[in-house]
Amino acid sequence: MSFDSYEKLLNDASDILSASTVSQERLKIPKPMLMEEGKQTIVRNFMDILDIINRNDRDVSKFFMKEFGIGVNVEGRRLIINRKVTEEEFNTKLEQYLNVYVRCYECNSPDTEIVKEGRVNVIRCKACGAQHPISPSRELTINRDQIEEGKKYTVTIIEIGKSGEGRSKLFGYTIIVPGTKKGQTVLVEVKKIREGTAIAQVVK
Repeated sequence: MSFDSYEKLLNDASDILSASTVSQERLKIPKPMLMEEGKQTIVRNFMDILDIINRNDRDVSKFFMKEFGIGVNVEGRRLIINRKVTEEEFNTKLEQYLNVYVRCYECNSPDTEIVKEGRVNVIRCKACGAQHPISPSRELTINRDQIEEGKKYTVTIIEIGKSGEGRSKLFGYTIIVPGTKKGQTVLVEVKKIREGTAIAQVVK
């Protein structure tokens, strides 16, 4: 495929906002607001965070209780941790929870829900439609901020565009892969990126 063809595909897609991108803008997670009271740490906007990520306080507070190894409780819209916790410590644990129990394993959107499939809890993404069993060992350190031209990635085609091109989601980007079919999982090389959309080519 020529450079001009990549440019044409990007121009054709430039006016399309991916559902994943819209979801992430709409579901911007508030920064935790911490304060100390004696030997306790209080997260003042705890329920504001939970309202955005659509998770219940019982499950999330149980997670923090296990991770910090001490009692926590919810009072009103606040989370009270029964020891001093630094902002960095809390943010690290929150990021871990989001990465395992909230963010889509395919497109990284926080617009997800946890559903039961048989005996297994899975994360179902409302943005891209992906569905994955919850994996507590999921890597926290993986860089999901961006993709790069010239790099190779494995993607699953989740829909077909109006021009017949395959489309996938990765790290919040819409990936356009000509010559693919819905449901295919392929290794691709990114050729061109512009404003949240990338053109990729199947690696043969």
